[in-house]
Amino acid sequence: MNNAQPNEAIERYPLRSLTPVLRGFRPPAGAFDAAGSWREVFGVFTLAGRAAAARRVGELRFERRVRSDGEAVLNVAYEKRLTGGSQKLTAALHSRAGERLATPSRWTFETRLLDAGGREIAGTRLKRSATVDDGTITVRDAVATRTLRPAGAYTVNWSLFDAVQRLPRRPGRPIDFTLIDHFDQPKGRQTLAFRKAMDVAVAGGRTVRTFSFDLLGDGNVPWVYWVDEQGRLLFIVAGLEGYVLESCRQA
Repeated sequence: MNNAQPNEAIERYPLRSLTPVLRGFRPPAGAFDAAGSWREVFGVFTLAGRAAAARRVGELRFERRVRSDGEAVLNVAYEKRLTGGSQKLTAALHSRAGERLATPSRWTFETRLLDAGGREIAGTRLKRSATVDDGTITVRDAVATRTLRPAGAYTVNWSLFDAVQRLPRRPGRPIDFTLIDHFDQPKGRQTLAFRKAMDVAVAGGRTVRTFSFDLLGDGNVPWVYWVDEQGRLLFIVAGLEGYVLESCRQA
């Protein structure tokens, strides 16, 4: 366990970039079953530059549904404001409910850009699907098909928002895998590992006990995920982007 004072700990770790947001953060209370069905909403924050630090620029929504046949479906909706418009992304990822990395066996995703008036910009819509058969991932869109053959374990970057909530919150053997970034970009030599327990100062002079996990690997900025004692994912820092939980409820 970490014996540093909350504010000291924040200054020494990447969470310090979210300090202005943490001052108003009120952690959710009550029981939470990360292995069940749930809905979570995160604020998306830019961490670029002193003037723009921790500025909210979008929203990320997850809905996880565990079906009676043991399949878990993770629906994702992401929206981020850009200069002169916005980006929208939706996705659905299907995996077995007990998968350690929430590794999907099939998924679909769609992205598009909108102008300042909310109108879709011509030529910016991209829609693809992926299926897995005997370790080979086949990615299809309207004009092409290609295959990916990751060696060993793999998962999609958005699936990790689900997976870290169910990992043991204690030191253990790091998980080695291939990351499928942005749904179709393989990045090998990735490692997800428990980092430490840490008390974080939040609104009202309170502290919340958190447990952090590091994602490190080739071609990827470091990601750090913080979950609470119930497993809820509270905060993420990834390079110049941060995510903070704004609502969470069992579905």
